[in-house]
Amino acid sequence: MLRACLGPAALARTCLRTRTSSLLHHQHRPRWHSTTSPSASERKPRLLLGLVGGTAVLATSIIYADSVNADPAADSLPALFRAYAVYSMCSIPAIVDNAPALLRLADLPIPGARWLIQSLVRVTFFDQFVGGDTAQDALPVIARLRAGNKGTLLVYSVEVDEAEAMAGASSSTSPHERIVDEIVRCVDAAADFEDSLEAEVRTTSVAVKLSALIPDAHILVKLSKYLLTTRPPTPTPVPFPGSPHDSDLDILSSPIPPTPDLTPTDLAALRILHMALRRICAHAAARRVRVIFDAEYSWYQPAIDALTHALSREFNAAGQPLVYATYQAYLRRTPAQLAQALADAQAGGYALGIKLVRGAYHPYEVSAHAVASDSTTAAHRSSTSISPDPLPPVWLTKNDTDACYDDCARMVLRAVADDLRCQVVDPRSSRPGPTAAAPPYWTSWWSSSPASPEEKGTQDKAAAPSVAVLFGTHNWASCCLVLDELVRTGLARSDTDKVYIPDAVTSRVAVGQLYGMCDDLTDDLAQRTVCSAPFVVKYLPYGALGEVMPYLSRRALENRSVLGEGGAARERARAGREIWARVRGMLRLDR
Repeated sequence: MLRACLGPAALARTCLRTRTSSLLHHQHRPRWHSTTSPSASERKPRLLLGLVGGTAVLATSIIYADSVNADPAADSLPALFRAYAVYSMCSIPAIVDNAPALLRLADLPIPGARWLIQSLVRVTFFDQFVGGDTAQDALPVIARLRAGNKGTLLVYSVEVDEAEAMAGASSSTSPHERIVDEIVRCVDAAADFEDSLEAEVRTTSVAVKLSALIPDAHILVKLSKYLLTTRPPTPTPVPFPGSPHDSDLDILSSPIPPTPDLTPTDLAALRILHMALRRICAHAAARRVRVIFDAEYSWYQPAIDALTHALSREFNAAGQPLVYATYQAYLRRTPAQLAQALADAQAGGYALGIKLVRGAYHPYEVSAHAVASDSTTAAHRSSTSISPDPLPPVWLTKNDTDACYDDCARMVLRAVADDLRCQVVDPRSSRPGPTAAAPPYWTSWWSSSPASPEEKGTQDKAAAPSVAVLFGTHNWASCCLVLDELVRTGLARSDTDKVYIPDAVTSRVAVGQLYGMCDDLTDDLAQRTVCSAPFVVKYLPYGALGEVMPYLSRRALENRSVLGEGGAARERARAGREIWARVRGMLRLDR
């Protein structure tokens, strides 16, 4: 089994040498690997069985969102039943493929349909993948995660209905303005929680999906097209969708659109969006909460890159990365883009916040590019892809994506190590400064000679970082690689089964997984790392049930993408083993 391969004593060293083993490779098949769907005659009974089975398992249990714990041994029995039911349904292709349609059944004019569907969704998918209806509702989950040595990336996971927004909202405040207001409240909730702990390293951050903050997301596509044709070339070519430039947002100061593709209304919407993002970041800076912008489809990325680049230059200038941009390893551009970003941040004198992920939209990217490239069909004109290249913007195989992710991880950790070597904390000042002759300040952190209290205080106080990274991954091998590189580059030390990470590094490096998924990996990392602040975080969405339905349908569809083929079955089996162990204990069958 995988956990046997990645046992306690092996995580820091031995496990790393097994990351390319046949077992690990077998259990992490390509996330976009296609399988044959069951026939229509097979789908109906399996679909019905999954829905009825999930309801039956949970009908007799009241499960609260804050009852979830990432350690399966600490989960309540009802929470384990919920996980088993959810991943049983996610293991049935008919349910996964029809998830959006099934959730839309709640809108049918059938008495009781909405109540029935929403009740089922709430005690299954909602409680498994969502922290609560409001940020305040999510606080018990955040506290429980922190008690288990896990941080939180909190996100208001609501998407705007673009048709409704363009038609005009029913209230005086547009949906997008309300979302911005809620994100500000989300920042306050994260900050208040951290303030209550009085921790040196704050590990509750806020994520933002940028396309939800503009009335018509197609405006971002228009801006992306404009940027692709007007950006100056980079010193080293970066494949589509390119790399941002300092002049990208000059268009916002134009009195009239410089291109007929963008209307005055579009420019006004982009200016409002930019102001809203600056408002969020300014408030986050005042409350000392990091803001991490999610990556999206490649046709949005040039515009998203331009905005996050401008925000980084403005709010990361003090040396502390407040704004993080997301880099997708499944894009061919990412190694060159990341190298360009590191060089630009160093030259521009601002800090760089990086969230490195593999990417969740591979099938859609390949399909959209194929349609756009086929000029023999009328559909190519309506394709969302804007790539000018003959190949899709994403790698074609998972192996290529995995290799790209690991190479980028090494690149970033080398940059973090170099960053720390160039900084020293002056005991008379909190400002970091260059040091030519001094050894790395963390050298004596684990030295055999105990440091004096004055020395230890200086050593543990982290210099303001200029490079920081969150590795978003559900891949055991990549997590092992990160720990191995931390030790190899001198950022951490290890013994038989523990990795010891100083505050200077935990303020710069973290690993994260989605809430409700791969909890065994999350818990394993939390137990293996020894540090004063959590090294591992959970991406925790919140929002009213009716608002997060789109997120839940994507969560069902993307389980195969994130976990790989058979991933849901493994999660189900894991919950099943723990349920059986509990039952055996209660019935004393193990005696």
